Amino acid sequence: MINILIGTKNPYKAGVMGYMLKGIQNINIYLLKDTKIDIEVEEDGSSLLENAQKKAVEISKHTDMYVLTSDGGVDIPALGDKWDILRNQRIVGHDNPDIQKVNTLLELMKGIKKDERKVEYHLSLALALKGKLIASFEDITDRGYIVEELSYGDIPPGMWMGYVWYYPELNKTYTQLNEEELKEVNKQGDGLRRKLKNVIDKIESIV
Repeated sequence: MINILIGTKNPYKAGVMGYMLKGIQNINIYLLKDTKIDIEVEEDGSSLLENAQKKAVEISKHTDMYVLTSDGGVDIPALGDKWDILRNQRIVGHDNPDIQKVNTLLELMKGIKKDERKVEYHLSLALALKGKLIASFEDITDRGYIVEELSYGDIPPGMWMGYVWYYPELNKTYTQLNEEELKEVNKQGDGLRRKLKNVIDKIESIV
């Protein structure tokens, strides 16, 4: 069995990495919040991949387990220099209420129409052991469009981007999806899941 520590105390990020590990055989999954490891790794890399790699390497120096970390960001190509995939929250105001973040984004996108409102979610994963990077990879795990107008209820806590992330083929935003629709949307990340599984399978074969 391979012991894998999910290297984040953020519940949402831990859930994403747990999903990426789902279905992989011969692994035990542990959470950082359940350990005595207390380390803050500054995300100062020049890319999402660099940030994930740095976190995995630094956290793995404090445990004998393999450490899996991630870094993700939303890319909105039409905004050009007005948007930074590495600093989404900084642009809309990290501590602002969700509705204020939504309105800031919609104001930034004012005048941008239809197909130009494309949005993508990039996710990077890194796996390390005892301070050594084992593998890392990045892929686009979600694609959609930013709505032009808001016309429905409250924003679920912390889900401001999902509130405006629209799937034309479903005629729904992310926060409106039912369980089956979420499963279909999540399949966009299957390429990244396969890459992670292949790496872990190779490790398991030599352990």
